[in-house]
Amino acid sequence: LFQPKAVCGSVHGRDLTADVFTPKEIPAAPRPAIVFLHGGSWMSGGPSQFHFHSSCLASKYGFFAVSVDYRMSGEAQFPAALQDTKCAIRWVRSQAEKLNIDPNRVAVAGGSAGAHLSSMVATTAGVEKYEGDGGNEGFSSHADLMISFNGEFDMWDLAEKGSLIDAMEKFIGGTPEEVPEKSDELSSIKKVHKDVPPTLLLHGTEDKCVSHEQSIAFCDRLKEAGVHAEIEIYEGKPHAWFNNDPDRTITTSRMVEFMVSRFMLV
Repeated sequence: LFQPKAVCGSVHGRDLTADVFTPKEIPAAPRPAIVFLHGGSWMSGGPSQFHFHSSCLASKYGFFAVSVDYRMSGEAQFPAALQDTKCAIRWVRSQAEKLNIDPNRVAVAGGSAGAHLSSMVATTAGVEKYEGDGGNEGFSSHADLMISFNGEFDMWDLAEKGSLIDAMEKFIGGTPEEVPEKSDELSSIKKVHKDVPPTLLLHGTEDKCVSHEQSIAFCDRLKEAGVHAEIEIYEGKPHAWFNNDPDRTITTSRMVEFMVSRFMLV
């Protein structure tokens, strides 16, 4: 079943929504959930980017899958997008009893800017300033797994390579040189700690927007902290390669392999 624009929160009268995918029949056993975050340099894109993945996980594995329509930089600068994401995760947990969701098996996944937001969710559990006031208080916004498609984790590396400069400026209100404290704040590689959830990183070697070396460096940092981390590097694949077949089927299969293993699905 597909429910577009389900309301999962509200900020100053503005509905926060997500597209929801769930099986026609609610599984008898408590099932995992996954929250997808689309890419688009924090300033464009939409939830449809992860409709294929959400539909696959719902129909084949019984997941409660949502793809979030978070506020982008043209509407509100950081941390709005992160707060909206955490609100959506809290909303998923608020539905646990009604829809037989396992609140201890909630994953967050995203591509590019969405992968960055996923990594921020994973590294900032319990940080009050990022919770926002969108609703669903009383439920946790932490993630139990994190999955990244061509993610950016180091704003300084982007600046050094001259990538996404305008997008970062719109998202944080200045260039890394102008607002260095914001660039540090948004660099999730600087926030890694031992309690970050198990993580899967997927990246193509021909990504001209965000170097695959960022995923390698992030994976290394996670492992240094004692976090379970896996990485798949796809030779010759560009940025957002996972949006179309056959690559989206290949990468979805890898994502499922990771979740089946970590969530102990049968």
